[in-house]
Amino acid sequence: MITCSTCGALNDPVNRFCDQCGSRLEPGGVAPQAPPPALNAQPTAAAPVCPSCGAMVLPGQAFCEECGTALAVAVQPASGDVPTMFAAAPDIAAVGPVCPACGHQNLPGDRFCDSCGASLAAAAMPAPPISDVPTAAAPGEPAMPPPEPFAAPPGEPAMPPPAFEQPLPTMIEAVAPVIEPPVAPPPVVEPPVAPVAAPPAVDAQAEYEARRQTLTGEIARQQQIIAQFEQMQAMFGAATPHAVAQGLAEARDALAKAEAELAALQPPPPPVDPAVVARLNDEIARQQQIIAQFEQMQAMFGAATPHAVAQGLAEARDALAKAEAELAALGVAAAPVAPPVAPAPAAPVVAPPVAPPVPPASVEPDDTAATVTSPPPDLLAASAPTILAPPVAPTGPRLVFDDGKHEIVLPMDKTEITVGREDPISGIHPEIDLTPFGGESGGVSRQHARLIQSGGHWAVVDLGSTNYTRVDGVRVEPGAPQPLKDGARVQFGRLAVTFKL
Repeated sequence: MITCSTCGALNDPVNRFCDQCGSRLEPGGVAPQAPPPALNAQPTAAAPVCPSCGAMVLPGQAFCEECGTALAVAVQPASGDVPTMFAAAPDIAAVGPVCPACGHQNLPGDRFCDSCGASLAAAAMPAPPISDVPTAAAPGEPAMPPPEPFAAPPGEPAMPPPAFEQPLPTMIEAVAPVIEPPVAPPPVVEPPVAPVAAPPAVDAQAEYEARRQTLTGEIARQQQIIAQFEQMQAMFGAATPHAVAQGLAEARDALAKAEAELAALQPPPPPVDPAVVARLNDEIARQQQIIAQFEQMQAMFGAATPHAVAQGLAEARDALAKAEAELAALGVAAAPVAPPVAPAPAAPVVAPPVAPPVPPASVEPDDTAATVTSPPPDLLAASAPTILAPPVAPTGPRLVFDDGKHEIVLPMDKTEITVGREDPISGIHPEIDLTPFGGESGGVSRQHARLIQSGGHWAVVDLGSTNYTRVDGVRVEPGAPQPLKDGARVQFGRLAVTFKL
């Protein structure tokens, strides 16, 4: 048993550390220290046992596995005249055979290695005598790369290798890394930019309704604020705080501003239906063809034009004006139509002189030709067209529509002319009725505005219309005359005309 020097507990002889406190257990006996070698003593090989604890160690170990003592033997510098000799090999019979395969130190008498199981018969054989060599490496040191082979001198026998010599490690030269040339990166191909779809058009009607609702809510809110401030003002009387009076004034200003903006808010024009536009264009083209035919018949008959032709021409012109007005109210220009080709004036027909009667000639039975006679002179005279004088361009003050085909001549015998829409039910009959020209769809009131003439000068006065009156884009205040100059653009609601003198 081994007694722990720290806690005094008894431990088994095989223990290296105390079972109670964990301290290292010192062996019972300490091997005697070897005397330091003399300067001229021959170097010896490392001892097969630890000089501190006496435990058996393997050749080449740097530290003891039992106590950790360093096992390196200091090599004394040799004198210049004494050659370095190999250390004497330990007695294998006393120490135990070393496995030639793995180098494990086995116990004396073992026939097989405890570590790898290799046969120890070769290790038990006595080593052949080693001849003296000038320099030898101590066992356990890493072997240097073998020198280049050289021819041995003749007569000197080659030294057989020892049976237990370990194979020399193969030195592998480091291979220089192969540096590949830099490869240029492939060109970056930018993907084609996809066309960005245009944002959808904002619904004008929805925007108008949203703005109107906002203004209506703002007006209601300001009215509530004004009512509260007025109630506080009535409560305090002459001692009303300045902040209350200031807040009341600001609320009234905000209310007036919101009401003015709501009054100036214009509803968007109704959306144009392509089918309606196509129908109106077809109607205009058809009425123009009818008018061209009636005018050709009127030019042919002259003063003897039948009443039905004149009536049909008037109806066609009215239908054409109505279709063009509806198209203009939609904000769409009429499709261009080729002007009708006026018929060439017919040359006056002169009646041929009447020939004396000629006796009929004899006709063969097989001759079937008929005799063509000329029409009577009175019929030719009646059928000759009457050449009309070219129309004279109207002069004087007038309202010219944007299509350039319609205009309204202002009467000079009146000083005030009302412009609006006729309403027989209400008994409203303005001097200028804009209903046939798209006044109803253009937002024209029944009594929209009044044209005033004074000394050759003209002015327009708004009569409180719903959609206002504008001159050159400037709104006309109700009851305030706005002078009109030649070429001024007057707008009744959304229906625009040009004032000409």
